[in-house]
Amino acid sequence: MNREFQPPNWQANRRLLITGAVIYTPQYLFTAAAPTALLITDGIITWIGNDATTHHDYADAIVDVRGALVLPGFVDAHVHTTNTGIILMGLDLSATTSLAEALTLISAAAKTARGGVLIGHGWDETRWPESRAPTRTEVDRATWGSVAYLSRIDVHSAVASSALLAALPGIEQVAGYRADGLLSRGAHHLAREKALDSIGSGQRASAHRITRSHASAHGIVSMHEMAGPTISSTDDLRELLELAVHEPGPMVTGYWGELASHGGIERAKEIGAIGVAGDLFIDGALGSRTACLRSHYEDEPTTHGAQYLMVEDVEDHVLKATEAGLQAGFHVIGDKATDIVMNGFRAAASRCGAEAIRMGAHRLEHAEMLDDDHIAAMNELCITASMQSMFDSLWGAPGGMYQQRLGSFRAAKMNRLADISSAGVLLALGSDSPVTVMDPWLAVRAATQHHQPQQRLTIDKAINAHTLSGWAAAGTLGVGQLVVGAPAHLAIWEPYELAGPILDLSSGGPKCLRTIVSGATVFDNGTLAEQ
Repeated sequence: MNREFQPPNWQANRRLLITGAVIYTPQYLFTAAAPTALLITDGIITWIGNDATTHHDYADAIVDVRGALVLPGFVDAHVHTTNTGIILMGLDLSATTSLAEALTLISAAAKTARGGVLIGHGWDETRWPESRAPTRTEVDRATWGSVAYLSRIDVHSAVASSALLAALPGIEQVAGYRADGLLSRGAHHLAREKALDSIGSGQRASAHRITRSHASAHGIVSMHEMAGPTISSTDDLRELLELAVHEPGPMVTGYWGELASHGGIERAKEIGAIGVAGDLFIDGALGSRTACLRSHYEDEPTTHGAQYLMVEDVEDHVLKATEAGLQAGFHVIGDKATDIVMNGFRAAASRCGAEAIRMGAHRLEHAEMLDDDHIAAMNELCITASMQSMFDSLWGAPGGMYQQRLGSFRAAKMNRLADISSAGVLLALGSDSPVTVMDPWLAVRAATQHHQPQQRLTIDKAINAHTLSGWAAAGTLGVGQLVVGAPAHLAIWEPYELAGPILDLSSGGPKCLRTIVSGATVFDNGTLAEQ
C-alpha cells in the first residue's frame, strides 16, 4: 500500500546550501569519506558533494555548520500527541524514585490546578522501594479531594481519586475495578475516558503544539499519531491533522484504532487517517499485568492477563481494511495475544490471498513477545513491527519489570530486535510517548545496547529503523534518506566524537541544532548563522 509523498503547503521555496558538515548518506554513513555539503532547492535535496563553492552564487542562503552532523530526520512511529503535551505541560511522574516523592509532586500539582481536574502520568512501582502503587486514599489526601487520574507508565492502569470514581456510577461492577482506586481493564478505560473528556479544544491545541515543538527540538520530522475511541477522540485526531497541515513542524500521519465492525473504517476515512490501526487493543501491558499470556504471571499466578479481541475479530477487521485500502494494525504485547493476532492474519490471508495482505502493509504495535513462528509469519505477510527499543532499557535489566512479571526465561526473549530485522521484517522504532520520552538518540542507544547482546542492532540499522523505516511503515517510499531527489527532511546535530565509522552514544546523543522539514526550518537553537 504505497503512498506518494505529499509536501506540506508550508514547504520552503528557497535554495539553502549547507557546508562544513559530516553528512550521513547511505553510501558513506559515519566515515571520513562522507560528503560535506548539501543543497536544498524548494524542499528537495538537489545536490550532495564536497565542492560547495560551485553553488555559492546559486544559493539564497548558506550555513556553515562547522563540523556538525547532518542526518535524515527521525520518524517517531508511535505517539500519543495530546497525552504527551498534557504531561509536558503538567504532572510527569516518570522520574520519581519513590512513592513518597510521587505523592509530593502530586500535591504540588494539585495546588497549581486549584481544584481543576488533575491528570498525571508515569509512575512505576517496580522502580520504587515501596513496590506498590499509590492508593486512592493517599491521592485524595494529596489532592485535597480533587478529581485526579494518574496513569501508570504503560497507560494500561491508573489510580483514580474518590472524586473521579464518584463521577462514574456503577464502575464498581466493571472488570478491573479495585476499591483502593487502582484500576485496570474496563474500569480503567472508563476512568481514562472521563478524565480526557475534561480536556477542551483549546487545551488540546496547546498540547498538540507543545508536543510537535518538543519533537522538532529532538530532530523528529514525522510522527505517527495513534488515536482511538478510548484513548483520544475523533475531534482530537482531526484537529491535530489540521494543525500539521497549516503550521510548520513534524508531519503527522494519523491512525484510528477502532474495529471495522464498529464503524472504524468510515470514521478513519472521514478523519483522514491512513489506517484503522495503532492502539486497537488485543491485550494490555505487562506492567499492569493485562498483557495476554500463554502462562500465568510469575508474580501473580492467578492471572494470565486480559484478552480484548478474538481471532474472528482480527480476521474480519483485516479483511475489511484490506478491501478498503487502509492499513490494519493492532496493539499486541503478550505471547498469547500475538498468537491471536497472527492466527487472525492467517485466516484473512486464506480468504483473500496472501498477496492482498502483503499489499496492505499492515502493522503490529509493540510486538514485545514474538516467537520464531510469529516472526516468520510477519515476514511472509509483510507485516511491520512498530516497536519501542526503550522498553528494554527501562524494563529489560536483571531484576527489572520483565523479570518480575515473567521470570528469567521469558524475560530473556523480549523485544527481539535483531531477530526481527535479520528475518526481513520491516522494523520501525517509536517512543509510544508519553510511555517513553521522545528522544530518538536514546532509542537508538537502547537498540544498540539491548540487555540481550544477541538482540542488539548496529547503529546504522538502528538509525535506519528510526528514519527510513518509519516512512515505509506508513507506506511512503523514497523518503527518509539523504539522497538527491529526496524531500529535505533532516536534522543538524552538534559536532560529536566519531569512533571510526560509528557514533559513540555511551553518554547519550548529540544536541540538535536545527531540524528541517521539506526545506523549512521547524527548530533552530540559534547557534547556526546563515549568510
